Amino acid sequence: MILALDTSTALASVALYDGAVSAEISWRSGRNHSVELMQQATSLMALRKLTVEQLTAVAVATGPGSYTGLRVGLACGKGLCLALGLPMIGVNSLDVLAEAQRESFLPVRSLLDAGRNRFATALYRRGEHGMERAGPIQGKRLSEALALLFEPTLLCGDVDQTAVDAAGGHPLARVASPSGSLRRAGFLAEIAWGRLGRGEAEDPRQVDAIYLTREDP
Repeated sequence: MILALDTSTALASVALYDGAVSAEISWRSGRNHSVELMQQATSLMALRKLTVEQLTAVAVATGPGSYTGLRVGLACGKGLCLALGLPMIGVNSLDVLAEAQRESFLPVRSLLDAGRNRFATALYRRGEHGMERAGPIQGKRLSEALALLFEPTLLCGDVDQTAVDAAGGHPLARVASPSGSLRRAGFLAEIAWGRLGRGEAEDPRQVDAIYLTREDP
């Protein structure tokens, strides 16, 4: 059973996964990750009548995202892994957003609010193991991200049609629904499950967060 933790932004999410989503919760945590994260994880495990000894791995979203939020998720995940001798799988938060759109035949551009009117963004296409990144992670204003579109592309994440229109719009932009843009720990866990099966688990001490800085292109 994988426990998946995502505290990349004000939206937090936790899931239990054993080949299918066993339980999941997503909520607006704001800046309360340190108080709420393990409470929700414990509640989910109690709901499924599980103990921590039954976990086989921990998956954690590694960002880009909020510095404080990411540190909370990583600290909780590493603590569990080191205490229980479990492997960890770190998953890029933009990958999680894209994976939710894996049935799309369009390329997908994930966007995460990075503050100061900027977004962390990357382009994805369908590949052998789900959605695969097809370009660099960049820091862009929404209008600049729209300027990167050269074919019909599905936008997902911290963006909606109103924001796209306000940024000038783009004839090639297709915007996922609000529920389709929800960053869910179930998809984080699904990515991690595949990597775990391929022997791609990591030493928890080597997993670190990804931050978007002003120097990012």
